[in-house]
Amino acid sequence: MTKKFKILCVDDSKSIHAFLEECLTPITERIDHVYNGQEAVDKLKSNLNAFDVIILDWEMPVMDGPTTFKELKALGLKTPVFMLTSKNNPSDIMQMIEAGVTEYMMKPFTADIVIEKIQQILG
Repeated sequence: MTKKFKILCVDDSKSIHAFLEECLTPITERIDHVYNGQEAVDKLKSNLNAFDVIILDWEMPVMDGPTTFKELKALGLKTPVFMLTSKNNPSDIMQMIEAGVTEYMMKPFTADIVIEKIQQILG
């Protein structure tokens, strides 16, 4: 049997959550949903590496993606982070790659591409 993954989706868009839930169900044991970076930091503080991968948006209220990533890294996060965002400026992409995100993909995206990227991240 193929290993099923635990994914944390951090995005302020309910439609992105619904789409990811639908397309990732075949490869996931569970998908948890939070709607801003502060919720993600709060959720992960007690069990930092509870997920196999974190899908992280850039532009969110309360705490944006880059700040969230920085906070989680400061706490000792080892989990791969997959940045999934509409930010397509090359300097933004380089900023996050240099900061240590595992993968960076721009919206819009298709189900097969996001599944392929997650499978690449997780081997």
